[in-house]
Amino acid sequence: MTEQIDVDVLIVGSGPSGISTALHLARLDPSWAGRVVVVDKAVHPREKLCGGGLTHIGQNILANLGLPLEPDNFPVKEVRLLYRDKSYSFYGNPVFRIVRRDEFDHWLVRTAESLGVTVRQGEAVTAITPGDAYVEVTTDRAVYHAKVLVAADGSRSFVRRKLKWDDESRVARLVEVLTPEDPAKLPEFRDAVAVFDFTPMDDHLQGYYWDFPSYVGGRPMMNRGVFDSLSLIHISEPTRPY
Repeated sequence: MTEQIDVDVLIVGSGPSGISTALHLARLDPSWAGRVVVVDKAVHPREKLCGGGLTHIGQNILANLGLPLEPDNFPVKEVRLLYRDKSYSFYGNPVFRIVRRDEFDHWLVRTAESLGVTVRQGEAVTAITPGDAYVEVTTDRAVYHAKVLVAADGSRSFVRRKLKWDDESRVARLVEVLTPEDPAKLPEFRDAVAVFDFTPMDDHLQGYYWDFPSYVGGRPMMNRGVFDSLSLIHISEPTRPY
């Protein structure tokens, strides 16, 4: 028999957006922690293709939640923008921090759970039916009757597609390579420099190449990657369970 769960707030997606929503509710009133359920088809820690830059805005949000940043991170003191033979730098202490998304997201999930928020991982949403008193959300494990449904399932949101909300979601191409490094031999580590190189735009790249010093599982590595938005297209693939 399928489990039926009545919940005040159901959040689909356990990334920073979804977990931040739960954490803000719990901070507003600790009793909210027991009234929120988060579901996600993924299981943490999960790989996430991302440069991992955590800006001051993100750090301020964590501070307002009373959360010190626990995952390994690299504080960047100089951001260097390159184009051909031109270079422009700006500085800060730090300008931003570089974290690994799998470690950062997993930490947020554990933090929410420690406050009493229920996070159900490995559970895909398969159907959504709006009603007058609640939204019925069916997963491969349960049926939820939610007074409030939060769509935090990313740019290719299953929730938005099922509810036929306007959705201009697009997809860009990214490539990321991690290389083990000796920090003493690289200026990016010694001087805490993150590089954005826009020179490849001359070769029709609509984006940049990045070069970030980072820690992966506590080991120093260069996070090198390419972001190309030229391939942005409307999602036209069949609807998939989230």
